[in-house]
Amino acid sequence: MLRTHRVLYSQAGPPSGDWQPLNFDGEAFHLKGTGELARALLVLRLCAWPPLVTHGLALQAWSQRLLSSRLSGALLRASVYGQFVAGETQEEVEGCVRQLQALGLRPLLAVPTEEEPDSAAQTGEAWYEGNLDAMLRCVDLSRGLPESPDLAGKTLMQLKVTALASTRLCKDLTSWITKPGVSSELSPERLAEAMDSGQNLQVSCLNTEQNQHLQASLSRLNRVAQYARDQQVGLLVDAEYTFINPALSLLVAALAVRWNSPREGGPWVWNTYQAYLKDTHERLRRDAEAAHRAGLAFGVKLVRGAYLEKERKVSQLQGTEDPTQPDYEATSRSYSRCLELMLSLVSHHGPMCHLMVASHNEESVRQATKRYEVGEWETGAHRRAPFLQRDGQRAMGLQCFREDIKIFKPWIDKELSLIYWGVGKSDSSRK
Repeated sequence: MLRTHRVLYSQAGPPSGDWQPLNFDGEAFHLKGTGELARALLVLRLCAWPPLVTHGLALQAWSQRLLSSRLSGALLRASVYGQFVAGETQEEVEGCVRQLQALGLRPLLAVPTEEEPDSAAQTGEAWYEGNLDAMLRCVDLSRGLPESPDLAGKTLMQLKVTALASTRLCKDLTSWITKPGVSSELSPERLAEAMDSGQNLQVSCLNTEQNQHLQASLSRLNRVAQYARDQQVGLLVDAEYTFINPALSLLVAALAVRWNSPREGGPWVWNTYQAYLKDTHERLRRDAEAAHRAGLAFGVKLVRGAYLEKERKVSQLQGTEDPTQPDYEATSRSYSRCLELMLSLVSHHGPMCHLMVASHNEESVRQATKRYEVGEWETGAHRRAPFLQRDGQRAMGLQCFREDIKIFKPWIDKELSLIYWGVGKSDSSRK
């Protein structure tokens, strides 16, 4: 299923000498109409309503039976769908883009399709190939969007690895990677070489069928990365579940080896780091050092995280340590540490390091903008650390203070909007 998110960039210029402290009060929303603000408040309250979070799927099915699909769809379009989603057709997406541009913002699109770990097996390679086609179309759509000032004319789009490679494969790779003394047959360099050459890759921990699927998955990942590179579109690889993170990191590292070298003008491939996980700061530091040693550009989207309840449930069932931070405050401290690390790297490593500050937390936003306010960065450095927002949660306040903003909106069927946004994403607000 094709779902496309939009992310918005401020069109304002770099900070001026009369920079004022960031303030989310006053006239931050003066460009929004009363109806838009009322809908946003209603949707916010709905997504924070426990019965909707817990029973959203059942409520959606009930509304379709009681009201018919047409009326149920109209209600979704007037609420959750209309608030978060760019549209179902290219024409609707383009109309959404024009509205955002009128507010001085720029869109980013995404295909957030993913394979749930506990879902039924998909029908062969056809499902993944269909997702690849959707991603290539998303690249084309992204190429037609306004250029991003923070990436030297590049635009960005987002995808998930398990839309192109099965969760079963990722689980098997993770089990092998995490064993002591794992061999170099699963190194990023070897996978990158297989991507580039198209030669058959045989990994001893996988059977024949799994090796074939790995080769097909590498080919899909490389095809979308190459096409995106040719179209001057960078790829944001979204985070997924902790228990497949090592495999996801390996595949992203392989893409980075191939496409983030200085000769390619990267970073073209960005990875996502979730601050609500206990080991994120150490992984971020380690990965940044590895990229620097290898001479690769390093692109990071820093988020608080998602999948909180499921991560905790899995750790309880398996009798393993809970990988998540114990509470909201601990997640905030973790985000702050990771953000400070990345802001320093962006400042010190120039165009070889980029950061996307993906947070609606006011203190996190203030921490990032403080460097602009006190003039700690050289001219243009702020453009390598734009902000990612879901529709308007902090964007209007940031835009008024001349920040680079991206706002998150999908291209998704109405029937999936409540599931994905009202139910799935509301979990992240608990962190």
